[in-house]
Amino acid sequence: MKIPKILIFNFFTRQSFEKFNTLQIFGRRLNSMSLDFSFMLGISFPFFVVMFIPIFIIIASANEMDILLPIWIGIIPFTFISFLILNKDFFNAKSIAKRHFGYQIVDSKTNLPANELQCVIRNSTMIIWPIEVIISIFNSTKRLGDLIAGTKLVDSDKENPELIMDEISQKKDIDNKSKIIWVSIFFALTFSILSILPSLLTRF
Repeated sequence: MKIPKILIFNFFTRQSFEKFNTLQIFGRRLNSMSLDFSFMLGISFPFFVVMFIPIFIIIASANEMDILLPIWIGIIPFTFISFLILNKDFFNAKSIAKRHFGYQIVDSKTNLPANELQCVIRNSTMIIWPIEVIISIFNSTKRLGDLIAGTKLVDSDKENPELIMDEISQKKDIDNKSKIIWVSIFFALTFSILSILPSLLTRF
């Protein structure tokens, strides 16, 4: 699978590294979590810009009968970024930030790198990220997602995050590929629907 490097390492994602190389007050663990989120936003931002041009045109031309249209359109970008966050540790159980700060997700029982499905399940608790941040402050190896997925976070050698491009191009056989895709889509759509639920409730 050949993906242009610029789609992942663009101006916005590189700015994320600049910021978290200088921002050390939160410590290595919290900086890693923050960089993961910031990096995913950086990947998504160029797509959002292109996507929202027609969305704004649609909203501008919408009448009162279409008042819910902007809310439903908002599901698209939120689902996209949720899907990215769920699968950020897909390659060798290391996200971009984990490679940068020196972490890896492993199976709690075997101490081997967690498989792709475990990583998705682990990241499914993103919807309660404030709680996960608090847990991570007191426990640097396990948060709620780890308890559910049967994983833990361990120290690993730091590496050049851009080496992930080689893993992306080389990875071929993936166990439970269809299950991983459907589980990711299910969680991403669920998070998106929950995000617009308050807006929907206030309109009825």
